[in-house]
Amino acid sequence: MTANEMTGGEALAHMLLAHEAGPIFGMGGFQLLPFYDAARRLGLQHHLINDERCGAFAADAYAKVTGRVGLCDATLGPGATNLVTALVESLNAGIPIVALVGNTHRLHSWKNMTQESRQVEILRPAVKEIIRIDHIERIPELIRRAFVVATTGRPGPVVVDIPEDIAHATYPFDETWFEVDSTYTAAPALRTRPAAENLAAAVELLVEAERPIMLCGGGVHISGAAQMITRFAEAINMPVAHTMSGKGSIACTSALNAGIFGRYDRIANRLIDESDVLLVVGCKLGEIATKRYTLPEPGKKIIHLDIVAEEIGRTVIPSVSLWSDAREGIADLLEVLPQDELKERLAKWAATVATRMQQWRVDVAPRLTSAEVPINMARLLHELNLNLP
Repeated sequence: MTANEMTGGEALAHMLLAHEAGPIFGMGGFQLLPFYDAARRLGLQHHLINDERCGAFAADAYAKVTGRVGLCDATLGPGATNLVTALVESLNAGIPIVALVGNTHRLHSWKNMTQESRQVEILRPAVKEIIRIDHIERIPELIRRAFVVATTGRPGPVVVDIPEDIAHATYPFDETWFEVDSTYTAAPALRTRPAAENLAAAVELLVEAERPIMLCGGGVHISGAAQMITRFAEAINMPVAHTMSGKGSIACTSALNAGIFGRYDRIANRLIDESDVLLVVGCKLGEIATKRYTLPEPGKKIIHLDIVAEEIGRTVIPSVSLWSDAREGIADLLEVLPQDELKERLAKWAATVATRMQQWRVDVAPRLTSAEVPINMARLLHELNLNLP
C-alpha cells in the first residue's frame, strides 16, 4: 500500500473526483482554502457565484436536469445560512445535493470567531442529513456516506460540515481509500419493488375498475419513470392526471392526458370525482394536489405507490399501499395486469378525456384570443405556445 500526505481539503477534492463530480457552485472562504487550491490543481469545475443562494439553486437546477448529484459550497456563518432556502427546495422536491460548508477552527470555536454561528443547528432541518467531519482520516468514508444518503430513498440535500482545522490539516491517506461505488453518483441509486401481496391487492382493484385514473407527482421524474407511465397508460387505456411537478409524466399531447389535478385543474378534478379507483404514483398528495385536502372524496378506492413509505397515508388513507420505486412498481403492475381485456373495457372511459379537454379549449378560447389591453396572461401564454418550436 502507498500513502499520500495531503490536506483535508485535497482529500475532499479527490473524493469529488472519484464520484465523477460535475460543476461545483460556491463562494470561497478561508476555512476551505485547501479544497479550492486542490480543486484548481485537479481540474474540478468550480464556478464562483456572487451569493451562496445562487450557488445552491444552481446546484439544484443541475441535479434536476441531469439526475446527478448537485454540488455547492459555502463558508461559515452567513455563507452557510444563505444556503437554507435553496436546500429546503431541494429537500421538498427530492433533489440530490451535497453541500460542503466550512466551519470554525475547533480550537477556537465559541470564542467569538468572525461570522461564527450555530450553523449546524440552523441547517439541520433544511436537509436530509448533516454530516460533521471531526477526524481528518474519516473524510473518504463520510463523503461516500453523503453521496449514498443524497441519492437513495427519496433523494435530498446533505450538508457536510468541515471545521477549518480539518480542511487545513494533513494526513497520509492511502490511495485505496478514495475508491467509490459509482452507483451513488446519480439518483435514484437504488430501486425497490412492491411486495407480492400488495401488488396482488392492487391488481385486484384495477381489474375490477370501470373508471380508473392515474395521478402522477414529481416522484415519476425522480424515478425516471415517464416512459413506463406512458407505456402503462396506453397499454390499458388509463387516463393520467398530474401535479405541477409531475407534468410530463405522459405527453401533454396524449389523448389520455387529463392535465393538472388539484387547485389548478382543467378537467381532472371531475374525472377524479367520477373515478372508482385512483392509482397515485410518486405524489405526496399535499395541499395543492388535493385542493386543500378536499380531493379525493372520502371512501374513494386508492392505490398509493411511493418510494417513501411514511408518505403513504399521510393525507389520505389508501386501500392498497405499494412501497416502491415508481418505474419498477408500474412495470411490475403492467406485467401482471390483463392488458388487452382492460384496454378494450376502458376505451370508452378513456375517450372522454380528449372530448372533455376539447370542450375546455372551446370554453376558454375567448381568454386565449382576447384582444384586451394590457394583454391577458392567458393570451400571452397561448401565443407563446403557438409560436415556440
